[in-house]
Amino acid sequence: MFRSIIEKLIYLQAPTTRKLKIPLAGVSAFEAVLKSEEISSSALAIEIAVAEFSKYSKGNPQVISDFKKILIKEFSGLDTPKLIKKKAKVLKEIWEIEARTLAAKNKRNKWLSIRVTEEEYETISKQAQEEGLDISNYIRKRLGLGYKS
Repeated sequence: MFRSIIEKLIYLQAPTTRKLKIPLAGVSAFEAVLKSEEISSSALAIEIAVAEFSKYSKGNPQVISDFKKILIKEFSGLDTPKLIKKKAKVLKEIWEIEARTLAAKNKRNKWLSIRVTEEEYETISKQAQEEGLDISNYIRKRLGLGYKS
């Protein structure tokens, strides 16, 4: 359900939870709905969720639009705050499960090592520091792989 949105957020390097690397946008959106005392209609729940989602989605209008479309579909026909909150809780759980599945696929679990001389190491280390990266991310960048700055 949320797979494409989560993939886009991972690609955009949107904020994630520390340990499980779940994009915060969806989690915080559903938590905002769950914590809100003012929910009287599904339209208001969607508005609250989209506003919170926007804070963590790096301002990407396509991702926000896709998320809103899913919420409109999922919340349509719900008229009581109790039903809306139950639906938000279920959607949050679905978000977390799908995000964990995608994060597990992207987990780096293979090692690559090379032997270098001390001079080569110093050169690489100096270049990495100049770019504000650690050695691993500097090498990933130079190889054209994903890296975190």
